[in-house]
Amino acid sequence: MAPGSVDINVLPGKEAGLFRQLVKQYETKQYKKGLKTADAILKRFSEHGETLAMKGLLQNCLGHKEVAMDLVKRGVKNNLRSHVCWHVFGLIQQSDENFDEAMKCYKNALRIDRENLTILRDLAVLQIQMRDLPGFLETRQTLLELKATNRQNWLAFAVAHHLNGNHDVAVKVLDSYGATMDEEAAAHEPYETSEVLLYKAQILEEGGQAEEALAAIDAAVGKRLLKDRLGVLTGRARLLTKLGRTEEAEGVYWELLGINPENHQYHAGLRTALGLDTPDVQLTAEQRQRLSDIYARLQRKFPKSTAAKRIPLDFLTGEDFKTAIGAYVRPYLVRGVPSLFSDLRPLLADPAKSAALDALFEGLEASLVEGRGLPPLETASPASATAPSTTGPPSPEDNPLVWVRLFRAQVANLAGRSREALAAVDACLADCPGLPDALTVRAGVLGRAGDLAGAAEAADAARRADLADRFVNCAAVAAMFAAGRCADAEETAALFTREGEHTNNLYDMQATWYEVAAGRAYLARGDHGKALKRFLKVVSHFKEFRDDQFDFHNYCLRKHTLRAYMDLLRFEDELYSHPAYAEGAYGAIETYIQLHEAATKAAAAKAEAANGASAEDAKKARQKARKEEQRRAKEAAAAAAAEQEAAKKDGKPAAKGKKDPDPDGVQLAAAADPLGEAAALVQRLTQCAGDRLQTQALAAEVQLLRGRLLLALQAVQRAERLAGPGDASVHLLVLRLALAQEAQAAAGPAAGEGAEAHVAELLREGVAALRGEGAPDAAAYAERWRAAHAGGSLAQAAAALEAAALLRPAGVEEAAAAFVAAASPAGAGHDAAAAVHALLSRRLSVSQAAESWREACAAEFPLSNLFSPSSLADGVAALSIK
Repeated sequence: MAPGSVDINVLPGKEAGLFRQLVKQYETKQYKKGLKTADAILKRFSEHGETLAMKGLLQNCLGHKEVAMDLVKRGVKNNLRSHVCWHVFGLIQQSDENFDEAMKCYKNALRIDRENLTILRDLAVLQIQMRDLPGFLETRQTLLELKATNRQNWLAFAVAHHLNGNHDVAVKVLDSYGATMDEEAAAHEPYETSEVLLYKAQILEEGGQAEEALAAIDAAVGKRLLKDRLGVLTGRARLLTKLGRTEEAEGVYWELLGINPENHQYHAGLRTALGLDTPDVQLTAEQRQRLSDIYARLQRKFPKSTAAKRIPLDFLTGEDFKTAIGAYVRPYLVRGVPSLFSDLRPLLADPAKSAALDALFEGLEASLVEGRGLPPLETASPASATAPSTTGPPSPEDNPLVWVRLFRAQVANLAGRSREALAAVDACLADCPGLPDALTVRAGVLGRAGDLAGAAEAADAARRADLADRFVNCAAVAAMFAAGRCADAEETAALFTREGEHTNNLYDMQATWYEVAAGRAYLARGDHGKALKRFLKVVSHFKEFRDDQFDFHNYCLRKHTLRAYMDLLRFEDELYSHPAYAEGAYGAIETYIQLHEAATKAAAAKAEAANGASAEDAKKARQKARKEEQRRAKEAAAAAAAEQEAAKKDGKPAAKGKKDPDPDGVQLAAAADPLGEAAALVQRLTQCAGDRLQTQALAAEVQLLRGRLLLALQAVQRAERLAGPGDASVHLLVLRLALAQEAQAAAGPAAGEGAEAHVAELLREGVAALRGEGAPDAAAYAERWRAAHAGGSLAQAAAALEAAALLRPAGVEEAAAAFVAAASPAGAGHDAAAAVHALLSRRLSVSQAAESWREACAAEFPLSNLFSPSSLADGVAALSIK
């Protein structure tokens, strides 16, 4: 600085006091007062960097993002040596979710002020949020060195070592922390002390020191320092089992079952401690007898425990199973419990148990129809053999015959016997008209049989039978969406939302099932904007779940809830593998693919029209399109104004929350690069849900459309490992990739030893490995696969047909006719038959073969809307929803 010049970043006394006041106003959230204070400083020192940065931070808190960013950048530019400016810049970047840039800003601030505790804490929170575990450990060590008297710094340092896999060091840190705590302090904070000790035992257990972990728990129990009784018992039981001390573990599990006999984890732990955790099919007769004796004892000790009666049904066989199942279902039928089928459904996977259930319920129905009542149990006590007495005449819902028939209907529906299931449900409704549970089952039967319109009507009838039941309402909404009745579905869902806030309320409730169902319905109708809007709401929910961690990084350390904190971090690490996120992301990716295909077709049509039209015609077409767009905008504005005016006249309160500027997803559907948006979703899915075939199939599809053949190769290889080379979808992906690689090689083979040549060679080798030996090209691979899977499933036959269409488009009519002549929908299931119909009618456009297939399916699935000529279009739309 030249002699006599003034440093614009140094404030005189009065303005320095104002700046301190400005910082305090920010900390106390007095943002508007803070802006006035900042303006007072900038009136004299307009380029003061730290004041500009603080003003930008206040503007950001008020929602003025762009103004805030400009002010902060000016502040940083004017004072590059200020840790305040860099810290504020990091806070702005963090609020914009530019977390990597925010961490860079915090690190720049720490280069200037290495011992600033506030910046170090902000950096540590961001590092654990982004799972920069080595950086988090380093920052936490610095914080501990600077302020070793803060207990949170000790705990956070132990957590950092735990997360980095340094279990021994983490235990030593906690021991050092415990050495600073005297008995008086432990008595003053008993729950915090208990949590730290149990967390130490958890670290020891995860570090492979089960003996030391058990000793730590026992020592703390001896001193009466542990307050979480269930945590102590479950930990001891688990550790004793690991150490092979099974008798002691058994005793602890019996104690746990005495606390909660319905907890299936305690039952599983007891069986493990007894060495009886072998899968049911591998149990010996002696082991089954031991288990039977144990559960007989449990039933005597806990006569009201449902788990003690239900679990034996999984391992009992033969006559023992028949006796046990007969006693088990009796109370459900007498009391009319609708969940009986859901409870027993896993047993139907065993053919012998499925046959026993069929025989049992057939006999119960015959006895009830003949008026003999429920037959007596072979080994029943008087209380279980007779129905509870009633003071008046029984209602139709109390009739066990209704629930026997309802169970049989659900079993028949699961087996695909739709007519039998409908007959059983109708018999239930004849005895008990308007029973919501029977109507809901009827809707499920019709939906599985392909009658989506009838399913929606039945579900709506169930809803009207019990207007206060939210579950039945949700089932009706889902059925309406499946039938393409989007407006009715949204109106029905609105019955359980606050008046005037239907959309916001459903979003706030994070009802992902609703958004996925709505997205599928709108996608089937070709409304890509609304479909994307719904699907991306699901994605945004999971982003909110991820961001919610910020509230707990400091809170859990402050409250010493370290075990729950570790559970939270591990849950968040697996967050994006959740099925609900996958469903939303899959729908969004499929929508983006359709948008890309529509744009490609439109561009081709436009180019064709431009070649045959004059410049004057093209100008008129552009003017017409512009006028149409302006007309739609005016109509939308008029509709919004009318809605506001009507709300004012009715005196209804305005909906809370920020108004959505794009409620119909028009801007989303106008994405400049749909495949780029899809690729971003695919990247997240492959990282977190890569073990699903649909993930890899969509990843391959997107990369093939983008021309990224090496990335497509990786996705196809993963798909083949997941489903095997015989899978129909994998076969088509391999074939499309092979054709794309051959086209690329024919267009211009890479020469030399550069990167392009290396990539081309990797691609060639990878595709050759997928084709296998004896298949030098795509055509040979397709022919060999067709011959190997001749006589296979309907999906494999359809894949062979689609492969033939890809290889020889001119012969698709002949190939489709041969396919229809050879294939049959019998035994394939409605969904598989519908998928074939979509292939013939939509993707291959072979109308004659599609009509022949429809006629064959109409005879096989007489209830289906899809194969009815009068509702063919609706059926095709419904298929897209599925």
